[in-house]
Amino acid sequence: MEDEKIIELLTNRDQSGMSELKAKYGRLILKICRGFLRSPEDSEECASDTMLAVWEQIPPNRPENLTAYICKIARRKAVNKLRYNTAAMRNTDLLTELDECVPSGYSVEKEAEKTELAAVLSEWLKTLNKRQRKLFTLRYFYMQSVKEAAKSCSMSCTAASTALARLRDSLKKYLTERGMFYE
Repeated sequence: MEDEKIIELLTNRDQSGMSELKAKYGRLILKICRGFLRSPEDSEECASDTMLAVWEQIPPNRPENLTAYICKIARRKAVNKLRYNTAAMRNTDLLTELDECVPSGYSVEKEAEKTELAAVLSEWLKTLNKRQRKLFTLRYFYMQSVKEAAKSCSMSCTAASTALARLRDSLKKYLTERGMFYE
């Protein structure tokens, strides 16, 4: 079913909209949740929370790109669940890979800095070729393992790891040139 039709069903509070949404996007939502959460139960719960959030947010929202809208909600729900699960012990593996690139002193509370950083990251992503952008996004936005991201990009794990290291270096240089990173 077309996204516009699904949005229309959800806007009209037609339950079949949820069925269509789950049929079309259920696997994608679950995959995003599994990228962050290793527990199948947590992933399922997060996917359900995502579906509920879409139901609650349409209306009043009417997204132009339903796929991106759903992915953003799923990612946010998964990150929140991950933070909840790791409140006492921080997940230092994947989340710290980018620590060298992210500006020191950056704070989520500083909305202006957050907006500026997002704009600079978006600019940097546009400088990458399609394969690099996909690899970086799969790894750091969708939290896929290097192996999964490499497979999606038709690369070996070694090549993907090397490419990701170069991309992190490139990002650090780009942020430094724009005054967003201080050593």
